Amino acid sequence: MRHQVKGTTWWVVGLARSGCAAAALLQRHGATVVGIDDNDEKTVRRRWEREGLSNLALRAFDTLNTGGSWPETAPEAVVISPGVPLTHPRLQALEKDTPILGEMELGASFCDADLVAITGTNGKSTTTEWIAHIIKSSGRRCEALGNLGTPLSQIADQLPDDAAVSLEVSSFQLESVSDFSPKVGLVLNLAPDHLDRYNSLHDYYAAKENLAHSLSSDGTFITWTECPEARAWSTEASVLLFGADDENSVAFFRDDKLCIRSQGQVLPLLEQKDLALQSPPNFLNALAVAATSVALNIDHQVLVKGLRDFSGLNHRQQRVADLNSVRYINDTKATNVHAVCAALNGYDRPVILIVGGSGKGESYVPLLEVMDAVIQVVTVGQEGPAIGQVLQSLVPVTNASSMDEAVKVATEVALQQSQADVMLSPACASFDMFDNYAHRGKSFFEAAINAGAVARQSHE
Repeated sequence: MRHQVKGTTWWVVGLARSGCAAAALLQRHGATVVGIDDNDEKTVRRRWEREGLSNLALRAFDTLNTGGSWPETAPEAVVISPGVPLTHPRLQALEKDTPILGEMELGASFCDADLVAITGTNGKSTTTEWIAHIIKSSGRRCEALGNLGTPLSQIADQLPDDAAVSLEVSSFQLESVSDFSPKVGLVLNLAPDHLDRYNSLHDYYAAKENLAHSLSSDGTFITWTECPEARAWSTEASVLLFGADDENSVAFFRDDKLCIRSQGQVLPLLEQKDLALQSPPNFLNALAVAATSVALNIDHQVLVKGLRDFSGLNHRQQRVADLNSVRYINDTKATNVHAVCAALNGYDRPVILIVGGSGKGESYVPLLEVMDAVIQVVTVGQEGPAIGQVLQSLVPVTNASSMDEAVKVATEVALQQSQADVMLSPACASFDMFDNYAHRGKSFFEAAINAGAVARQSHE
C-alpha cells in the first residue's frame, strides 16, 4: 500500500543511513519531515560526515530533534530505523492509531519492482548479492539493497516495474511490517543471534517469521530443509525447499553436482568444485540461489554461469593476503557463534582463529563442536576472556590487546606449519574496538601486511 504523504507531517526516528534515506523519500513526495535521534546533534552530524550523508541529510529534514528532545505535536505517521526498537518509551507513548513503520516497509510501498527478500541468521549478504548477480545476468535490471548497505528507500520510487530488487532483510526490519509483501521470501537458516535486543530466542525467530506471513498466495516462500522452525511457519505462498537430496527439494547436491528439480525431472547443473565460492556455508548459499532462480523462472544456462562467475563479497570468508604457505582469511562479518561454526565445520586446513569483540548475549559453548581444524585461538576485545575460558580446555588460547598483536601471534604459529590459515571469524560485534565490521576487517588486513604478508588483488 502506497502511503499518501503529501501535506502530512512524519517523524523519522534514528538518523543514520536508513533514516536519511526514508526522510529523503518522504520529502520527494511532499511530506514535512521531523528527524529525531537520542544522540546529541554533534554526534549525529559527525556520523553523517563519516558516512558521507551530510548533503543528503541537510535536504531531507525540515527540523531536527536530538539529544532526547521529541516534538510535542503528534505526527501523522512515524518511520523507524532498524536500530530503533518498537519498545522505545516515546514510541509506546504515541496514540495507538499512529502508524509506525520501518524504513524498508516505507520504501517497499513506493517500489513497483519485484522484491526478493532474503533473511536468516547467516549468509544474507552473500546470497542477496549472488541473486542480484544472476538476475542481472538474465538481462533484467536488479538492485541489491537493504540491510547490506543501500536502503530500499534511497531508490525505491525510481525503479521501473520490470526491474527487481534483491533485498537483504534483518529481523530488526521485520519487527514492524504490516503491508510488506515481496514476490519471494527466502529464509536461509536460523540460529541464536541478537539476544542483546530480544528477550528470548523465540522473540528473535518470531520477527523472522513475519516474512512468511507477509507473502501472498501468488508469492513463493523458500527455506532450507534443515530449518524446522521456518518449515513450520504458516504462509499463503507456495513453498520451495533447498538442501537435502529428497523429493521435497528443488535444489540439492547429488554425486558432487548441484542439481535442481524442474517439472519432476532432476537436472544436474554443475560440479560442486566449479561453484564460484568454495566453503560449506557458500555451498548452502548456492543452493538457496538456485532455488530462488527456480522460483523466478531464470534460464538454466544463465543460472549455471552466475553460479560459476560470481565474485563474492568482501569481509566474508575472503582471502586477503598470503605469506609463504599462510593464507589470511577475513571473515569479520561472522558476528555470531553460528556464523563461525558454519565457517569452521569441515574446514580442511589448520586454522589459527582470531575471535572476540562486543557480545550479543550468546553462549560460546557451540564453538567446541567445530574446533577440529583449529590449532590455536587468539582472543581480542571485551568478549575475549569469556571465549577463551570456554575453549582453553580444547585448544591453546592466547589473549591479544589489539588486532596487530593478534595477527602477529597468529602468524608466528602459522609459520610453524607446512600450511595454515590465519582466520578472523570473531563470533561478536565490532563496536568495542571498531566503527563497524568493515573497519575491523580492514584492520585485520593491515595487520597482515604489517606481519609481512602480500596482499591479494581483492583485498579492499
